[in-house]
This record gives sequence, structure tokens and C-alpha cells, in this order.
Amino acid sequence: MFVVNLRRVARQILAFLGILLLVYLFFNSRWYLERVYPIHHRDIITQYSLENDVDPFLVVAVIRVESRFHPQAVSAKGARGLMQVMPDTGQWIAGELGIEDFDPEMLYDPTTNLKVGTWYLALLKREYGGDLALTLAAYNAGRGNVSKWIEEQRWTGREEDINCIPFPETREYVKKVLRLYDTYRKVYRGRWEA
Repeated sequence: MFVVNLRRVARQILAFLGILLLVYLFFNSRWYLERVYPIHHRDIITQYSLENDVDPFLVVAVIRVESRFHPQAVSAKGARGLMQVMPDTGQWIAGELGIEDFDPEMLYDPTTNLKVGTWYLALLKREYGGDLALTLAAYNAGRGNVSKWIEEQRWTGREEDINCIPFPETREYVKKVLRLYDTYRKVYRGRWEA
């Protein structure tokens, strides 16, 4: 009787472990992960990532955190569109890019928003020597704030010191974007390269 019960328990344990394995495989399958971490506007992102020499996965991670891919998104401070560009920043960038008759409403258009936002992200990346933590902090909080934090030695600007970023919103923003950047690169490795 005892041996029969042990066999039944062993079968139940194996069945349970088999189910756990299937669940693990499902939640780590490429099919599932591509639905949890989608990429919308892929062609436009690819175009402007190539034009501005920015990793498209970084652009996607920024969009995911900024707007969750909603072109009509508006922040409490008035930033607009996929990459949440402020109207004044959009106006300045439009001038730099030679976009005539710029209107802040154009920031709701995915093509215009990605053109402007990707250009600005690339500018910041160059300005900060390719350092992603500094680039993302400046994208979120502004270059003036980042310069002030470093000048006042409130933040070293290094990724390992992200927890020292004075603005909690910016601190969490940088962490989220970097985490999503890594995730998108893993999920789409070899399946989408700009």
C-alpha cells in the first residue's frame, strides 16, 4: 500500500513539474514575448534610427516608456506623441531639420514625431559620448538639469549610480528604459536589425 502511494505521489510530482516546464516554456517563447513586447511603427523607427545612427531598440524602449505606442498621448506637462516631445523642443528641432510650417499638432503624427524624437535622442547620445544613462536622463529631465546634477556632484552620470539621480521620476525613467532596451534586444535578437 505504501509503495503504491509513493508511486502515485511521484507521478503527481512529475505531472506538476511537467506543467511547470510547459508554463515556463510558454512564457519564455518568442511568440508570447513578442506580444508582451510589441513593436509598432517598425518601418518608421527603422528609417529614422538608420538616419540618426541610433539603435532602434533604444528608440522602441523610449517609446514604450513614454507613450506605450499611443500616437495621441499627451503628458501632464504637454509633451506629445509617441516619443513625448514638448512643443517648444519640437519647434526648435523642426527648425534644425528644415521642417517648414511646423505646428505642434504635427507631433501627433507618428512620422513627424519619430523624425523629431529620434533626431533629438541621437543629438543627446552624441553630446553625452554615447552614455545611455546620461542620454536618457537628459531626454527625460533636460540637459540643463543633468549638467547641474553633475556640476553639483549630486550624480556622477554613471549607470551604476542611477539611484543617485535627484529626480525620482527621471531615476525610474532611466531604469525602465534601460531594462526595456535590454529586453527588446533579447526578444528580437536576429529578427529585426536596422
